[in-house]
Amino acid sequence: MKAALKAHLQSWMGRLEAQQDTERDRCSDFDPYSDYDFFLEYKVMGIATFLKQVAYQEDDLDLLALASKAEMQVESMIRDNEAAEEEADREHQERQQENYEHDERIRKACAYHFFTVPAFSIDTSKYEVMVQDAASRFTDPYKLSSLRRYLESDQVLGRVYEKVKSRLRRTFDRVGDSPTLEEIAQAFDTEMTNIYRLADAHVDRTIAQYAP
Repeated sequence: MKAALKAHLQSWMGRLEAQQDTERDRCSDFDPYSDYDFFLEYKVMGIATFLKQVAYQEDDLDLLALASKAEMQVESMIRDNEAAEEEADREHQERQQENYEHDERIRKACAYHFFTVPAFSIDTSKYEVMVQDAASRFTDPYKLSSLRRYLESDQVLGRVYEKVKSRLRRTFDRVGDSPTLEEIAQAFDTEMTNIYRLADAHVDRTIAQYAP
């Protein structure tokens, strides 16, 4: 009976040690979590604690030593796992904070050059002429007013501002730095090309549909 209890505990410890083998998980070709038991440490801890009590009651020093050693090993594993999880959480929070600060530097630089000391302007005169020429033919006044709002310089500038921020968040990678006016201007030119392309299609389509 005592031999069976020892073998049972050793079997559970073997399972736990195999699961703790992170190199095996990393190098395996299958999903490392397909047979992962997230509560295995606590199961083994319960078994070791129970067998330690049995060993104490039966005055079995060998089983007591084995169970006590297993209990200490599991406690150490749990502490190590908790420390690793805390470290991973800390690193994740640091990355999130770094990303937030990076995005904020981009936002502030863009806001400064777009709105505080404006370096960019929008020319929608081409579209305004097209809309004005077609205004009397519009069959739906709401569509006409909606198209005019779409072409308002402030509206267009706001859309470009959001696009430029988004582009710089994807492409600007100098850690701890802010984009320069030249870099923002390059992103502005790229996004304005897209904005004008979309405006060409939208204005032509709206006039063709509602002001034939």
